Amino acid sequence: MLHTRTSLFALGFAFVLTPVFAQDDGLYDAPVDPNSAFVRVLSPGASVAVVAGTTVNDLKDGLSPYVNVQPGDIPVSAGELTGDVSATPGGYYTYAIGADGVPVVLLDQPASDPSKATVYFYNLSDKPSVDLFVPSAKVKALEDVAEDGAKSVALKAPLTLEFEVQADGATVAKVAALDLKRRSGFSIVLTGSGGTYTATAYENGFFRTQ
Repeated sequence: MLHTRTSLFALGFAFVLTPVFAQDDGLYDAPVDPNSAFVRVLSPGASVAVVAGTTVNDLKDGLSPYVNVQPGDIPVSAGELTGDVSATPGGYYTYAIGADGVPVVLLDQPASDPSKATVYFYNLSDKPSVDLFVPSAKVKALEDVAEDGAKSVALKAPLTLEFEVQADGATVAKVAALDLKRRSGFSIVLTGSGGTYTATAYENGFFRTQ
């Protein structure tokens, strides 16, 4: 899948688009087993997640950090969400509740440039397509993110930005300013249906088990 780039010279930074998002916090630290896979769970309201038998407490708004696991069929649970992820070596996955309440497995892509901050965006609402918009730059950071889909954007850092989620040019949800730093990552998740939508921002985390 092709990558595209849009430069925003007025603000002195550039967006680098990639098809899906993943974890970058911790990926540049001590290496883990190269055959590991990385799995996280998103279940709004849950405070505890279990990934391949590893319990992760104190979830923020239901998002666990990525847990490094051995490849295979990985059992996961958080709150009422349970299931399995078929993980391959080096793969990154988010197991989440989809727009219609059915669990979905999203294959993520890790950030590759530690000098940038990365914003990952999930559309887990009933909107068939949404854009992630930067009001200060009057530009779309990410376009046409499909229902139960995801994309990511890498940003030069440090930088502080507010975001809006738009559908057909109309704002459906807003995200307060995020303090983007090098090597950092945030996940923005749009949820809701029937005209009521919420965009929640999470700072990504990495839980090392080996």
